[in-house]
Amino acid sequence: MAQVVGAPQQQSMDAIEAAFAKHEALLVKQTMRGCLQECLGCEAKSEYKISGFDMAELEGVRVSEAALKRDDEMYATEESSLFCRCCWRDGRPFNMAVSGGGAPGGSGVVNYNKPCSMPLQMSSFPCCFMLPKVETTTPEGAPLGSESEYICDACLFVPKLKYSENGQAVYILRPETCCGGCCVACDCVSCKGLAYTPFFFHDPETMQPVGGYEDKAPQIRKVWAGFKKECFSTADTFMVKFPPNTDSKRKAGLLGLSFLLDFAVFERQQEDQ
Repeated sequence: MAQVVGAPQQQSMDAIEAAFAKHEALLVKQTMRGCLQECLGCEAKSEYKISGFDMAELEGVRVSEAALKRDDEMYATEESSLFCRCCWRDGRPFNMAVSGGGAPGGSGVVNYNKPCSMPLQMSSFPCCFMLPKVETTTPEGAPLGSESEYICDACLFVPKLKYSENGQAVYILRPETCCGGCCVACDCVSCKGLAYTPFFFHDPETMQPVGGYEDKAPQIRKVWAGFKKECFSTADTFMVKFPPNTDSKRKAGLLGLSFLLDFAVFERQQEDQ
Protein backbone atom coordinates (compact mmCIF):
# COMPACT_ATOMS: atom_id res chain seq x y z
CA MET A 1 0.00 0.00 0.00
CA ALA A 2 2.84 2.41 0.85
CA GLN A 3 4.26 1.89 -2.63
CA VAL A 4 0.93 2.84 -4.20
CA VAL A 5 0.68 6.02 -2.09
CA GLY A 6 4.16 7.10 -3.17
CA ALA A 7 3.64 6.30 -6.84
CA PRO A 8 2.24 9.68 -8.01
CA GLN A 9 5.23 11.62 -6.62
CA GLN A 10 7.65 9.10 -8.15
CA GLN A 11 5.92 9.58 -11.49
CA SER A 12 6.24 13.36 -11.06
CA MET A 13 9.97 13.04 -10.34
CA ASP A 14 10.37 10.88 -13.45
CA ALA A 15 8.54 13.55 -15.49
CA ILE A 16 10.82 16.26 -14.07
CA GLU A 17 13.90 14.19 -14.89
CA ALA A 18 12.71 13.65 -18.46
CA ALA A 19 11.89 17.34 -18.96
CA PHE A 20 14.95 18.97 -17.40
CA ALA A 21 17.90 16.55 -17.26
CA LYS A 22 19.28 17.20 -20.75
CA HIS A 23 19.10 21.01 -20.59
CA GLU A 24 21.78 23.38 -19.33
CA ALA A 25 19.69 26.38 -20.38
CA LEU A 26 16.07 27.10 -21.32
CA LEU A 27 14.28 29.71 -23.41
CA VAL A 28 10.96 30.70 -21.80
CA LYS A 29 8.68 32.42 -24.30
CA GLN A 30 5.55 34.16 -23.12
CA THR A 31 2.94 34.03 -25.85
CA MET A 32 0.93 36.97 -27.17
CA ARG A 33 -2.28 35.30 -26.03
CA GLY A 34 -4.76 37.83 -24.70
CA CYS A 35 -3.27 40.89 -26.45
CA LEU A 36 -6.75 42.09 -27.43
CA GLN A 37 -7.96 41.65 -23.84
CA GLU A 38 -5.06 43.73 -22.55
CA CYS A 39 -5.70 46.45 -25.13
CA LEU A 40 -9.23 46.67 -23.72
CA GLY A 41 -7.86 46.99 -20.18
CA CYS A 42 -8.45 43.39 -19.03
CA GLU A 43 -5.46 41.45 -17.70
CA ALA A 44 -5.11 38.15 -19.58
CA LYS A 45 -3.77 34.86 -18.25
CA SER A 46 -0.05 34.36 -18.84
CA GLU A 47 0.95 31.52 -21.17
CA TYR A 48 4.46 30.29 -21.93
CA LYS A 49 6.19 27.88 -24.29
CA ILE A 50 9.55 26.50 -23.19
CA SER A 51 12.35 25.10 -25.31
CA GLY A 52 15.98 24.14 -24.87
CA PHE A 53 18.63 26.79 -25.45
CA ASP A 54 22.31 26.95 -26.40
CA MET A 55 24.27 29.91 -25.03
CA ALA A 56 25.98 30.23 -28.42
CA GLU A 57 22.59 31.46 -29.68
CA LEU A 58 22.74 34.52 -27.40
CA GLU A 59 23.84 37.61 -29.33
CA GLY A 60 24.06 40.49 -26.86
CA VAL A 61 20.46 41.11 -25.73
CA ARG A 62 19.06 39.14 -28.67
CA VAL A 63 18.65 35.45 -29.35
CA SER A 64 19.11 33.99 -32.79
CA GLU A 65 16.20 33.20 -35.08
CA ALA A 66 17.16 29.52 -34.87
CA ALA A 67 16.70 29.58 -31.09
CA LEU A 68 13.21 31.09 -31.41
CA LYS A 69 12.23 28.39 -33.90
CA ARG A 70 13.34 25.42 -31.78
CA ASP A 71 10.67 22.87 -30.99
CA ASP A 72 8.86 23.63 -27.74
CA GLU A 73 9.23 20.95 -25.09
CA MET A 74 7.09 22.32 -22.25
CA TYR A 75 3.97 24.43 -21.96
CA ALA A 76 2.88 26.55 -18.99
CA THR A 77 -0.33 28.41 -18.34
CA GLU A 78 -1.49 30.58 -15.46
CA GLU A 79 -4.60 29.54 -13.56
CA SER A 80 -6.08 32.56 -11.77
CA SER A 81 -9.42 34.30 -11.39
CA LEU A 82 -10.54 37.12 -13.65
CA PHE A 83 -11.47 39.17 -10.56
CA CYS A 84 -7.91 39.01 -9.18
CA ARG A 85 -6.32 39.75 -12.55
CA CYS A 86 -8.48 42.87 -12.93
CA CYS A 87 -8.68 44.11 -9.33
CA TRP A 88 -5.44 42.85 -7.72
CA ARG A 89 -3.20 42.48 -10.76
CA ASP A 90 0.20 42.99 -9.12
CA GLY A 91 -0.50 40.78 -6.12
CA ARG A 92 -2.78 38.16 -7.61
CA PRO A 93 -2.51 34.51 -6.53
CA PHE A 94 -2.08 31.93 -9.26
CA ASN A 95 -1.08 28.39 -10.08
CA MET A 96 1.33 27.94 -12.98
CA ALA A 97 0.88 24.44 -14.38
CA VAL A 98 3.72 23.11 -16.57
CA SER A 99 3.08 20.18 -18.90
CA GLY A 100 5.18 18.33 -21.42
CA GLY A 101 4.90 18.46 -25.18
CA GLY A 102 5.04 22.21 -25.76
CA ALA A 103 1.27 22.55 -26.26
CA PRO A 104 -1.94 22.33 -24.18
CA GLY A 105 -3.05 18.85 -23.23
CA GLY A 106 0.33 17.35 -22.31
CA SER A 107 0.97 15.34 -19.15
CA GLY A 108 1.78 17.34 -16.03
CA VAL A 109 5.43 17.95 -15.13
CA VAL A 110 5.48 20.45 -12.25
CA ASN A 111 3.34 23.23 -10.76
CA TYR A 112 4.18 26.58 -9.17
CA ASN A 113 1.80 28.04 -6.63
CA LYS A 114 1.84 31.73 -5.74
CA PRO A 115 -0.33 32.87 -2.81
CA CYS A 116 -1.95 36.29 -2.65
CA SER A 117 0.64 39.00 -1.94
CA MET A 118 1.03 42.75 -1.80
CA PRO A 119 2.20 44.67 -4.88
CA LEU A 120 5.89 45.61 -4.74
CA GLN A 121 4.88 49.25 -4.61
CA MET A 122 1.97 50.94 -2.90
CA SER A 123 1.35 54.55 -3.94
CA SER A 124 4.92 54.76 -5.37
CA PHE A 125 6.50 53.59 -2.09
CA PRO A 126 8.20 50.17 -1.74
CA CYS A 127 6.14 47.55 0.08
CA CYS A 128 8.10 45.18 2.33
CA PHE A 129 5.50 42.77 3.69
CA MET A 130 3.53 39.91 2.13
CA LEU A 131 6.02 39.90 -0.75
CA PRO A 132 5.54 37.63 -3.79
CA LYS A 133 6.71 34.03 -3.47
CA VAL A 134 6.28 30.77 -5.38
CA GLU A 135 6.29 27.19 -4.10
CA THR A 136 7.17 24.23 -6.31
CA THR A 137 4.82 21.24 -6.19
CA THR A 138 4.01 18.10 -8.13
CA PRO A 139 0.96 18.30 -10.46
CA GLU A 140 -0.94 16.56 -7.64
CA GLY A 141 -0.03 19.38 -5.21
CA ALA A 142 2.64 17.65 -3.10
CA PRO A 143 5.43 20.11 -2.09
CA LEU A 144 8.85 19.45 -3.62
CA GLY A 145 10.68 21.47 -0.96
CA SER A 146 11.79 24.45 -3.08
CA GLU A 147 10.55 28.02 -2.81
CA SER A 148 11.35 31.34 -4.46
CA GLU A 149 10.59 34.69 -2.85
CA TYR A 150 11.18 38.38 -3.46
CA ILE A 151 13.51 40.06 -0.94
CA CYS A 152 13.13 43.52 0.58
CA ASP A 153 16.22 44.96 2.30
CA ALA A 154 18.05 48.26 2.75
CA CYS A 155 18.91 48.44 -0.97
CA LEU A 156 15.35 49.01 -2.13
CA PHE A 157 16.26 49.97 -5.69
CA VAL A 158 17.97 46.66 -6.47
CA PRO A 159 15.44 43.89 -7.22
CA LYS A 160 16.50 40.58 -5.75
CA LEU A 161 14.99 37.17 -5.10
CA LYS A 162 15.95 34.20 -2.94
CA TYR A 163 15.75 30.56 -3.97
CA SER A 164 15.55 28.09 -1.07
CA GLU A 165 15.33 24.33 -0.61
CA ASN A 166 13.92 22.84 2.58
CA GLY A 167 14.12 26.25 4.24
CA GLN A 168 17.81 26.80 3.39
CA ALA A 169 18.86 29.58 1.01
CA VAL A 170 20.64 28.22 -2.07
CA TYR A 171 20.91 31.29 -4.33
CA ILE A 172 20.29 35.01 -4.26
CA LEU A 173 19.30 36.25 -7.71
CA ARG A 174 20.09 39.89 -8.50
CA PRO A 175 21.79 42.03 -11.14
CA GLU A 176 25.34 43.32 -10.86
CA THR A 177 25.40 46.38 -8.59
CA CYS A 178 27.45 49.49 -7.92
CA CYS A 179 27.61 52.20 -5.20
CA GLY A 180 28.13 49.62 -2.48
CA GLY A 181 25.25 47.46 -3.67
CA CYS A 182 22.69 50.27 -3.58
CA CYS A 183 22.15 50.61 -7.35
CA VAL A 184 21.96 48.37 -10.39
CA ALA A 185 25.17 48.65 -12.41
CA CYS A 186 24.56 50.75 -15.54
CA ASP A 187 23.90 48.74 -18.69
CA CYS A 188 25.41 50.84 -21.45
CA VAL A 189 24.58 48.28 -24.14
CA SER A 190 20.79 48.28 -24.00
CA CYS A 191 20.32 51.66 -22.31
CA LYS A 192 16.90 50.46 -21.15
CA GLY A 193 17.29 50.28 -17.38
CA LEU A 194 16.27 46.88 -16.04
CA ALA A 195 14.67 45.70 -19.26
CA TYR A 196 17.59 43.54 -20.47
CA THR A 197 19.83 43.52 -17.40
CA PRO A 198 21.05 40.00 -16.50
CA PHE A 199 20.10 38.64 -13.08
CA PHE A 200 22.98 36.50 -11.78
CA PHE A 201 23.00 33.68 -9.24
CA HIS A 202 24.90 34.58 -6.05
CA ASP A 203 26.08 32.51 -3.11
CA PRO A 204 23.75 33.51 -0.22
CA GLU A 205 26.62 33.65 2.32
CA THR A 206 29.42 35.37 0.37
CA MET A 207 27.21 37.10 -2.25
CA GLN A 208 29.79 36.16 -4.87
CA PRO A 209 28.32 35.54 -8.33
CA VAL A 210 28.33 31.93 -9.53
CA GLY A 211 30.63 32.08 -12.55
CA GLY A 212 31.19 35.84 -12.32
CA TYR A 213 29.41 38.60 -14.22
CA GLU A 214 30.26 37.30 -17.67
CA ASP A 215 27.83 37.22 -20.60
CA LYS A 216 27.76 33.40 -20.52
CA ALA A 217 27.64 33.04 -16.71
CA PRO A 218 24.64 31.33 -15.05
CA GLN A 219 21.82 33.87 -15.13
CA ILE A 220 18.23 34.71 -15.92
CA ARG A 221 17.64 37.59 -18.30
CA LYS A 222 15.00 39.05 -20.56
CA VAL A 223 16.00 38.89 -24.22
CA TRP A 224 14.85 40.62 -27.38
CA ALA A 225 12.53 38.31 -29.30
CA GLY A 226 11.68 40.33 -32.37
CA PHE A 227 10.14 43.70 -33.27
CA LYS A 228 6.55 42.46 -33.44
CA LYS A 229 6.51 40.84 -30.01
CA GLU A 230 8.53 43.51 -28.20
CA CYS A 231 6.75 46.53 -29.63
CA PHE A 232 3.15 45.33 -29.93
CA SER A 233 2.67 43.25 -26.79
CA THR A 234 3.70 42.99 -23.14
CA ALA A 235 4.82 39.37 -23.63
CA ASP A 236 8.36 38.65 -22.42
CA THR A 237 10.96 36.12 -23.54
CA PHE A 238 13.69 35.22 -21.14
CA MET A 239 16.67 32.92 -21.01
CA VAL A 240 17.63 30.76 -18.04
CA LYS A 241 21.15 29.35 -17.79
CA PHE A 242 21.43 26.99 -14.83
CA PRO A 243 24.45 26.95 -12.51
CA PRO A 244 26.83 24.02 -13.16
CA ASN A 245 26.02 20.58 -11.69
CA THR A 246 22.36 21.47 -11.15
CA ASP A 247 20.14 18.40 -10.89
CA SER A 248 16.72 18.12 -12.52
CA LYS A 249 14.73 18.82 -9.35
CA ARG A 250 16.63 22.06 -8.76
CA LYS A 251 16.27 23.06 -12.42
CA ALA A 252 12.51 22.68 -11.98
CA GLY A 253 12.67 24.93 -8.91
CA LEU A 254 14.73 27.52 -10.79
CA LEU A 255 12.16 27.61 -13.58
CA GLY A 256 9.69 28.65 -10.87
CA LEU A 257 12.17 31.36 -9.83
CA SER A 258 12.14 32.53 -13.45
CA PHE A 259 8.35 32.82 -13.46
CA LEU A 260 8.47 34.81 -10.21
CA LEU A 261 11.12 37.13 -11.66
CA ASP A 262 8.94 37.68 -14.72
CA PHE A 263 5.92 38.43 -12.53
CA ALA A 264 7.69 40.65 -10.00
CA VAL A 265 10.16 42.56 -12.22
CA PHE A 266 9.55 42.09 -15.94
CA GLU A 267 5.79 42.46 -15.82
CA ARG A 268 4.17 45.86 -15.39
CA GLN A 269 5.66 46.73 -11.99
CA GLN A 270 8.54 48.20 -14.06
CA GLU A 271 6.46 49.67 -16.88
CA ASP A 272 7.14 53.25 -15.74
CA GLN A 273 10.85 52.68 -16.38
